[in-house]
Amino acid sequence: MKTYNLFYALLACAILSCSKSDTNNEGNGGDGVTSGADASYNLLVKDNGQLSSTLINATAEVLIKNPATSAFEDISIPDLVYSDQSIFTTYHKDTNCGGVISQFDFTDNTMTTIDLFTELSDCNLNVTAITHSNDKFYLTYHLDDSNNYFIRIIDSSITESNFIDVPLKSESYDPTYIPKELVFANEKLFILGHDASATDEYHLLIMGSSNNTLMSDINLGFEVKQIFKNPSENIIVSYNNLHSEVNSSTLKIKYTNYNESTAPNFINSKYNYFDKNGRMYYEMPPGDHSSYAIIPAVYDFDNQLAILYAYENFLTEAQSIFEFKIENTTMVSYDDKNDFIIVGYKKMESANKGGILRIKPAPEPALIDNLDVDGIPYKLYVR
Repeated sequence: MKTYNLFYALLACAILSCSKSDTNNEGNGGDGVTSGADASYNLLVKDNGQLSSTLINATAEVLIKNPATSAFEDISIPDLVYSDQSIFTTYHKDTNCGGVISQFDFTDNTMTTIDLFTELSDCNLNVTAITHSNDKFYLTYHLDDSNNYFIRIIDSSITESNFIDVPLKSESYDPTYIPKELVFANEKLFILGHDASATDEYHLLIMGSSNNTLMSDINLGFEVKQIFKNPSENIIVSYNNLHSEVNSSTLKIKYTNYNESTAPNFINSKYNYFDKNGRMYYEMPPGDHSSYAIIPAVYDFDNQLAILYAYENFLTEAQSIFEFKIENTTMVSYDDKNDFIIVGYKKMESANKGGILRIKPAPEPALIDNLDVDGIPYKLYVR
């Protein structure tokens, strides 16, 4: 296993800026960012068991709510979610045998909804993971009276009756891998499976999309936390003290190790945002570097550099506690038109109030502005 050095920038120890600053092209996302460009945000918020959308207009200087009604209709909090760029896919279980998969494209404001498992009756069915390609939905499921797991492949352009079920094991004596997560990349379906009954190891199963045949099984070892894909369509496998990158074409693996004090801690962040340079925006536990349980962070995979944005660095105590009333970070995104990091947070002493902050990125992080919202920020899409 090859070990790489990990440089770790702890802004909590170095930066004490909290004044409003103008954006520039030298920051985190820089590289051609146009200062003052118009942008529109579609912010999903959680409120009383529902997901709804708040529209926001943004420039480099102004952040205001758009009074128009979003095309995204309110839905109950999903059982499963898969988000890829502008596409948001959800699964809701509605009966013992039935469910609904929905997909909203924030680029053109279109919704696709398909009823699932309408051919089954008198069963207790559980869906464990979902993903999508350009024209198909993929989900893994099993019936409670069986230890056999299946991949259901659905043509998203037709109806639920047009599906294929592929068993995760071809012979009864094959290991039973409980499918935990799915990622579609480079015309392949990647399945994170856990051998919970025998070895406790995790495996990465790969299925070709052209023939729906399982083509490879990679032993990932123990304590895998999650998988996701990067902008190069390669698969990131996350562990506590390292991550690996599986090339989706060759299936070769590259490892990056870090010790406890230098871990970028993206093991539990589910809705990461990548900019065009491959930097990932996410929320993380800061250890001893902030009094908050979760803070914003950015990880540069190429340079193995993690930058923490502790609130203490760019907000005064009066701002964080009394003006914005920040309890915890709930989402992190990035406005590539204006080169701002966007942080969603929950307010203290309120079950359904939150806000978003826009931050100028390193090397001179600073608060740009704040907007209070009804609901808890969940996921943000920039247009």
